[in-house]
Amino acid sequence: NSLATSKSSGLRTMARKSPILCSLDLQAKPYAGKVERAPAITPKSPLPTLYVYDHCPFCIRARMIFGLKNVRHELRFMANDEVDIPTGLVGKKIAPILEMKSIGLTMPESMDIVKRIDEDESFGAPILRPASGRKDLSAWQEKHSETFRLLQRPRYVATGILPEFAFSSARDAYVKNHPVGDFTKADWKDDSKCSPEFRWGEYRKAMQRTAELLPVANDAIKELDQLIFAPEHCTEGGLSYDDIDLFGRLRSVTIIKDLVLTEKVAAYLDYMSRKCDIPLYDPVAI
Repeated sequence: NSLATSKSSGLRTMARKSPILCSLDLQAKPYAGKVERAPAITPKSPLPTLYVYDHCPFCIRARMIFGLKNVRHELRFMANDEVDIPTGLVGKKIAPILEMKSIGLTMPESMDIVKRIDEDESFGAPILRPASGRKDLSAWQEKHSETFRLLQRPRYVATGILPEFAFSSARDAYVKNHPVGDFTKADWKDDSKCSPEFRWGEYRKAMQRTAELLPVANDAIKELDQLIFAPEHCTEGGLSYDDIDLFGRLRSVTIIKDLVLTEKVAAYLDYMSRKCDIPLYDPVAI
């Protein structure tokens, strides 16, 4: 396998001679080793249910611990403008939400869900090391948040292919609640200052800046490469809450077509995707 120098589909550091076909492993993966998954655990019926959005990094955190421990569960994707379901469960519109009817538990907050499942003895021994408190990873995220926000947000709602955005009303709700550009959230949400047509126009402008923003994003990925200890865990010592946070956020960059991933970043994404059973966006990247 060699580094791709052209604009190709799939995980962009690997040369590909054929398109990705869903989850069929027909070609080399960026992570060269074998990804071993834990033995499957089937909880007492009814299965735990996670209410999520596919694009949401906090929802990915909750999905990760179920995947890492291979705990069977139901995954329910809520429409982005759905209010009644989360409000009925926890009193407000929020995601993710964990519901375990078998023990009468309902809870929000991603890291609380991760801790609850990791430390539940019925799902095996805990597997996560504590968060390291590293400042370099959080500094990297803060430094490049605006670049990736401008690249990712328009792509989430561009097609309606993500389950939470299947309806136009859900896409409109997301755009209203997620500014792009130099706007305060209050002004952006105020229809008298920013009409729905204006907001969508700003999203189109952000998409049109792709050629300008991609080189910046590519450089950011090169910086991240130096911060990842190994494809199996970003921090020395083993799998930890650092990975729950990093992969939760990093997975979304795969929706950006032609983003160039370094070998280590690509391998980390590929390993975590397969270990957690959470697909990347490469086949549908825009």
